[in-house]
Order: sequence, then structure tokens, then C-alpha cells
Amino acid sequence: MHALLKSSSESPVTIERQLKLIEQVNPVLSNQCRRRLRYMHMRSFDWEQGGLLSTVKFIDRDSVEYSLVVAANHEKSEARMAQLTLDNAISLVDSVWGGVYQYSTQGKWDVPHYRKTISAQAGHLRLYSLAFAQLKFDRYLNVTNSILSYVKEFMVSDVGAFYSGQADTIAGINPTDFFSLDKSNRQKIGIPDIDKRILTRENGWMIEALATHYEYCGSQQSLSLAINAANWINEHCRLDNGAYLTNIMANKPHHLSDTLSMARAMLQLYRSTLEKKYLDYACVSAEFIYENFKNELCGFNSSLLLNDQATALRQIDENISLSRFANLLFHYSEKPLFKKMTNQGLRYLCIPEVATARMEEAGILLTDREVMNPPLKINIYGNESSPLVNKFKTIAHRHEGWFKVLNLYQSKLAYASIEIDGIKSRPVTTPEKLSHLIQVH
Repeated sequence: MHALLKSSSESPVTIERQLKLIEQVNPVLSNQCRRRLRYMHMRSFDWEQGGLLSTVKFIDRDSVEYSLVVAANHEKSEARMAQLTLDNAISLVDSVWGGVYQYSTQGKWDVPHYRKTISAQAGHLRLYSLAFAQLKFDRYLNVTNSILSYVKEFMVSDVGAFYSGQADTIAGINPTDFFSLDKSNRQKIGIPDIDKRILTRENGWMIEALATHYEYCGSQQSLSLAINAANWINEHCRLDNGAYLTNIMANKPHHLSDTLSMARAMLQLYRSTLEKKYLDYACVSAEFIYENFKNELCGFNSSLLLNDQATALRQIDENISLSRFANLLFHYSEKPLFKKMTNQGLRYLCIPEVATARMEEAGILLTDREVMNPPLKINIYGNESSPLVNKFKTIAHRHEGWFKVLNLYQSKLAYASIEIDGIKSRPVTTPEKLSHLIQVH
């Protein structure tokens, strides 16, 4: 649905054109394409209400995250774009039950379509957590807590995994009339139906978002929910080769999105807990993706192939998400395969006809920035049960930005350091000094 809101179609590039382009395209954006994407990013923005210029108002997550990243470098126009969108999108929050509505209509933020999908909850929870870490606005923290409250109350199944969403209607009641009621009057009428399907892709999104909420906002409850859901999905939908089934009824890992969403969730759980098993899960799943979904020409296919490699469907959002994930996983694992995987995705995304196929594609700009610049590495040494080590971990977790690497090494002495592009700082032995070191990097 998110992709449909952004664009109703993605124009395919002919096979002949792809072959010619791939011979010329390196896995790096050309300066011309980069300038074009930046122009599209600015031109597609609604400078009055925030979000994209569209009669349907929703948060384009890559666009807002890109604005946050650039705003961190004191770019005022991007800071305004991020805040205007995030502030006005708070109108999508259900003030009674919590959670967020899927989108709004009529070119306004306060005419919502009242359906609540787990995708919307996950997307908003992750983004507002990132925004709170950077901007420290209480209103953004309140949004994350509202989503957490809703998910805990309505979306958690008996087995700990998450349902898919909630309907926007109750029979015989106008949705606008119903959702304008207070809690007690709503409950007198009833609760809109819950879509009780447990789907791997949606669970992966929610697990990643909850673990992100823990990392940047400190919610232990979010981490517990994420781990419980991950345990169930890993037990029932994960295969030994790292692939994930769509649900417990599926018999093979047909879709890229299922394995990708859980691989990203495992990497985020590793960042949050620093338990190596989650990093191992992410690596094995990434290897499966590379071996089974790689397109012969470039990029990654959305589903397992039946016949023709060259005409297989590739989805832009999936290739952005996969390329960013593989690049960060490379920095965590230092396995060359994942850099190769990143380049495979970029060779598709850097084709000009692909990069500019929709109204804007800030996700490609994000990927470009992350590939061209090394992440900040925060290295912590000591015993994980040490109070000082836990303080170091909290400081590392709360530091703004998704593109960072946290490492924990066993040591008799507790200390920390940072590293950028192989250049290491001197070790520090107090939380205050680590905070200062990170701030001035």
C-alpha cells in the first residue's frame, strides 16, 4: 500500500535498454542522477502541510528519514521538511485507542482513512523513534508510546506474534461518527474487526520497529514484545537455510519481502541486545537472499523465479531496503559478500529510468550517502553485566541516526572508543567522556 500511495506504477525498463545501461552503470549514482533526485525530493514536497504533494497524505518514510539525516548536518530546509511532515502527521494518531491510521484524504492530514495496518504502526514507530533521538521533541516520543500502547492492546496474538491490522468500520456505523466517539461510547458499540492473520513480513516490520523504539527511546516493553514475536516467527516460519515462509501455511520461501523484513529485524535486535545469535540469523538470511533472489542483470527479484530471469519483477522499495540493509550488515560482519550484495542492488537503483520512475526517491539518496560514507563505529569493551558497560551501551543506543555500528567485546577492563573509516579514537573510561567523544566526532 505504501508503494501504491507513492506511485501507481513503476515503469519497467526494456531488456535491451537494461543490458546497455548495465554495461555503463557502476553501483554509484552519477552526479547528474543525484542532482535530479535531489530536485525531485524538493519539488515533490508540500511546503504548506508537509508530506508529498498529493491528495492522499501519508508519511513517505524514506523521504522523511533522508531529511532527518541531511538536517543533522545543519541543513535548515531539510529540517523544516522533516518537522513539518512529522508534526502534521500526528493528526493520524487515534487519540482514544492509540496507534495511527493508514493515511488521510482530500489533501489534508485530518481526514483519515480509519483502517490501521501493522505496516503503518511499524513505519511510524520506527520513524518517530529516529526523530525523537535526533530532535528530542516530547510530542514525537508521545507518538511512539501511543503506537506501543495500541499494538500491545490490539495487535498482539496469544502466541506473541502480531496480527495484520484492524478494519475501519463496524456494520451500520459511519466510520467518521464512530471514531469521533470517546472510549466508553466506542466500547458500547464494539471494536472493529481485527485481521488475525500472522504474516512474516508484517511481523518483521513490527519487530524491527519495536527494537528501534527500545534503542532510541529506552522502552524495555518494546524490546520484550519484539523478542517474543521474533521467537515465534523464528520457530515456526524460519528454515534452516535462513529463509522465511510467508506464514505457517506456506511450503516454500516464495517472497523476498518475508526474508528481507526478518533479516532486517534480526540485525536490529542484534543492535539492541548485542546478542550474536541475531547477527548470525541476519547473515544467514542475507546469504539466502543473494543466492535465490539475485537477478541475473541487476538488483533483486521480488519472488522466486519460475522461468525468465530477465523479465522478473523487481520492486524499487525492496531493492532500496535490501541495499541499505546489506551495506550496514557488511560493516557489522565485515563479510565481502554483503558489499557485493549492496552493489548488486545499486546497479539496479542507479539506472536513471529506475531512479526517477516515481515522483521522488529519497531512499536512493539515503543509500547513496551510506555507501559513500563510512558509519560511526562505537566499540565497547568489558563484561556485559558491568554497570559501566551498560551505561556505555545506553549512550551508544541513544545516539541519533540509523547508520551506525555498535560492537561489544569481552574484556576484563571496561572502556569504549569510536572509529570512523578505520581511524580509532583513544579509549575512554567514563560515560561522560564517551558522550563527548561521540558528539564531537
